[in-house]
Amino acid sequence: MLFCDVTGSTSAAENLDPEEWAEIMNGAFEHLISPIYRYEGTVARLMGDAIIAFFGAPIGHEDDPKRAILAGLDIIDSILSYQAEVKAKWGLDFGVRVGINTGLVVVGEVGSDMRVEYTAMGDAINLAVRIEQTAQPGTVHISGDTHNLIAPLFEFGPAEEIEVKGKSEQVTAYDLQEQIAFTLQDSSRAHVAVEQFPEAEAAFASARAH
Repeated sequence: MLFCDVTGSTSAAENLDPEEWAEIMNGAFEHLISPIYRYEGTVARLMGDAIIAFFGAPIGHEDDPKRAILAGLDIIDSILSYQAEVKAKWGLDFGVRVGINTGLVVVGEVGSDMRVEYTAMGDAINLAVRIEQTAQPGTVHISGDTHNLIAPLFEFGPAEEIEVKGKSEQVTAYDLQEQIAFTLQDSSRAHVAVEQFPEAEAAFASARAH
């Protein structure tokens, strides 16, 4: 599960006409949504200034955990030019942050005869939202469960124990820093990733969605 929102949106919207704010958010959504589709994820919902997306359904890949992470990194990178554009045109500053979690969810059509949407439901979504709320603007924060699946492929900050509303115990989270660029000279690290990632994929097979 991937949750992403625009920080500073409430104060920014107060100083603009609704039409101007809608124009800004429509532009922002282009940068938030495009990476999800690029890595064949599914956008489940737009929520004012945020999006919820998941990977693993209806199209499943063995490397869905990696795809979710790469989408998160692309969101952070691609929004930079748009932030500068908004600053130049409207004089506004805003940030974007991403939270990612892996877990079991129910995916399918939800709603009534009047309105139906294809989405995911489950505690894994709630945790992705909570983890995202602990992230700093311009960063990708992931859960310990997601970290266990893709650890050999990326660089991370130190583990953090965070308080999550509704959870009796603290939750482990990591600040994603960058993807590891494997080279022929880096054979030892590459060997670790090649050996470990299939095991991570097998562990993820029972979840199938992010």
